[in-house]
Amino acid sequence: MFNKPRRSKLSRALEQATDPDLKSLRGEVTRRQERTAELELELFDLRVSLAEFERELEVRVRPLERELQELRARLDQLRREAARRAQWGERANREEVPDVVEQFRKAWTPRFQEGAASSAKATPPEAQQGELRSLYRELAKRFHPDLTTDPKQKPWREEMMAKVNLAYESNDLGALRALQQQVERPAQELQVGRDQLLIDLHSEVLRLDRVITGLQSEIDRLERSEVALLKLNAVKARLNGNDLLASMARDFGTQIAQIRAELASLA
Repeated sequence: MFNKPRRSKLSRALEQATDPDLKSLRGEVTRRQERTAELELELFDLRVSLAEFERELEVRVRPLERELQELRARLDQLRREAARRAQWGERANREEVPDVVEQFRKAWTPRFQEGAASSAKATPPEAQQGELRSLYRELAKRFHPDLTTDPKQKPWREEMMAKVNLAYESNDLGALRALQQQVERPAQELQVGRDQLLIDLHSEVLRLDRVITGLQSEIDRLERSEVALLKLNAVKARLNGNDLLASMARDFGTQIAQIRAELASLA
């Protein structure tokens, strides 16, 4: 008599485990969770890769680009002043000449402050890279905030996922292994009937589809970004034995020298 509730609960669990509709929907949820983890890893790697390339740009190209923009602004100003003097003579000195240099000063704002443009982190051995990626996918599937519908779980999952991201970005295999041993917070167990469970699983499939679409859209957006396209061209150039960033720096340097010469003639 005392074991009847337990038998009832066990019987219900066994029935649900063999229910073909429930099994099918649970499989759909699992596949979408795995896809979400894969896309999260792809997005994370892409962001890290673009950030490293931006740091390289900041060291090798961006200072010259900003200098060229400022010199062009100064040259435009001096040309207007020279044209005004040619037309108005001494009267031009009493006319207010707008200062446009400041308009261009912040035409490109670097995302990394001075000192942040460090060299890219060392690449771990190939075998370790495989374990890092495998662990990241596993942990993303366990801890990603988007993979729970329980609002009480989200803050804890966000904290755990931040630790996972930091460990992966740092190539800290030990930290990822430690996180793998983390005991998960149990989700609230709700006793629901078959019909409601089917509805909940179907809703979860649709929700995860939206999450996957959002992740894929963000990956596509980043891959079409100016920095990503420049990085792609730099990689192609490197495969052909060329250094695109060095070529850009030389081109900027040539233009800077030409503008400086013109500025000197107008002074």
